[in-house]
Formats: sequence, structure tokens, C-alpha cells
Amino acid sequence: MKAIVQRYWRGDGPLWRVFWLWGVVGSWLLAAVFLLAVQGLGISWPLYLITAVIMLGYTVWILVSVWRCAEHAQPEYWGAIARALTVAWALNVILVGAFLGLDLLGASLA
Repeated sequence: MKAIVQRYWRGDGPLWRVFWLWGVVGSWLLAAVFLLAVQGLGISWPLYLITAVIMLGYTVWILVSVWRCAEHAQPEYWGAIARALTVAWALNVILVGAFLGLDLLGASLA
């Protein structure tokens, strides 16, 4: 697993694989795990913080990996599209995380 993470971090893997398998499918799986955790345990600050740390690390890795792997995309426009979509996804993760944190803060203050 470490070799795979490092390979894509360096931009040495195929764009389609890091984008679709690690980016899209991977984020769906992470979202499903966190949804199940929230349904089973309820939302709490410890769960929120654990989720935030994992998602931040994953988001940084996928953003850098897609960006670097896009250098070798053919035709070139696939790289530009993948980069734009990955930046939008990263912004979405940040905004959703911020809104969930604000909601949790509001609930704890009420």
C-alpha cells in the first residue's frame, strides 16, 4: 500500500486509475464508512475530529496525486478536466466539513 501511495504522489501512475479508482470510488467508500459511523454512534466532536483528520489527509493526497498524474494525460485536456474536478471536490470536502463543524458547534451551544 505504501508503494501505491508513493507512486501516485510522485505522479507516476495512470491518471484514470488515480482519478476514478482512488479519487471517486475511494471517496465514496470513505463517505460510506463515516456515514455508518455517524448512524451507529451519532455525531460527536471526537468522531468529527477523527473524520476531519482522515479526510484532510486523503484530500491532500488525492489532490496532489491527480495533479501530478495529470501531467502525462493524453489527450492533454483530460488532465485539465481531472485537475479542475479534483479541486472542486477538495473545496466541497472543506465546505461540507466546515458546515458540519458549525452545525455540531451550534448543537453543543444550544
